[in-house]
Amino acid sequence: MKTNRLYILLSVLLVAMLITLVPSQSARADTGPKPTMHFEFVYEVDPPLTIVSGVQLECQAADCSDAKPLTEGGPQRFGCTSEECSSLAYGYADYHRLSIEFSDGKTRQSNIFSEKYFEAYFRVTVREDDLLVEELPGKNTSFLSYFALVPILGFAIIFCIIALIELPLVIILLILVIRNMDFPALRGWYIAGWVLSLPGFLLALIVEGGLLVTLVVELLLALVYALWRKRPRTKLLTVVLLMNLLTQPVLWVVVSNISDGSVFLPLAIGEIIVWLVEAGILALALRKQAKFLEALGLSLVLNLASFGIGLLFPF
Repeated sequence: MKTNRLYILLSVLLVAMLITLVPSQSARADTGPKPTMHFEFVYEVDPPLTIVSGVQLECQAADCSDAKPLTEGGPQRFGCTSEECSSLAYGYADYHRLSIEFSDGKTRQSNIFSEKYFEAYFRVTVREDDLLVEELPGKNTSFLSYFALVPILGFAIIFCIIALIELPLVIILLILVIRNMDFPALRGWYIAGWVLSLPGFLLALIVEGGLLVTLVVELLLALVYALWRKRPRTKLLTVVLLMNLLTQPVLWVVVSNISDGSVFLPLAIGEIIVWLVEAGILALALRKQAKFLEALGLSLVLNLASFGIGLLFPF
């Protein structure tokens, strides 16, 4: 009983610590892929200038009458060096415009433009009084960008690939949880879980590279927990692996479709749902060894750990 209370108290302290970190560190909890824009500058003015600062304006209206600066939240932001600019977002608006201040003291505004690619490259021609932004499709080599010009077909292809990979993992996870037996009794299913996780893991590295960090952190913590609390190691590690390969892509899909407004609330709601879903899975998988509150605490610690890593490192 005392151990359970200590475990819950530790979880609460971790929550409080991470909440205090959010304002001072850029929250990068979502480690999934996000659309990006890269801007290279060429000059029609002589001598060439350097960039002092800039803003990327986001618009839903075609004439940009509702223009607002790209909201900063987590990794979502727009930034410039003295020579180039770039932005990253959970999701962009339909139209965009740049407003850049240069070393000659002038602030020049660009034409209204849109992007076709998930990872978009642009040439920005600096003229005497304004900027001309043009997309450079030939520079784009992003895996997801090959689907950008045919979004319906691309979505269908990606959905089918993910479904083919995820469905066997769902079935194996259900079998392990429902039958509730450890490695010797369900040897074949445990081996199948790890083997069939490989395609999902490889796809995640291509599409969602940050999942690697999440898996390493949570599997190591799960192993420490299993050794400390004397829980079945093979079962726990397999369940943690499978549930992350299922929940993290879903979280990314939801959050990456946010195009405007504050990103913190949807991200927070998504993280809470993932925490509770994974707590339920762990509670069922460990129902003979641990109570629900312990599973809830374990899920909280695992998710907070990967969240905290996201605070410290950009993915």
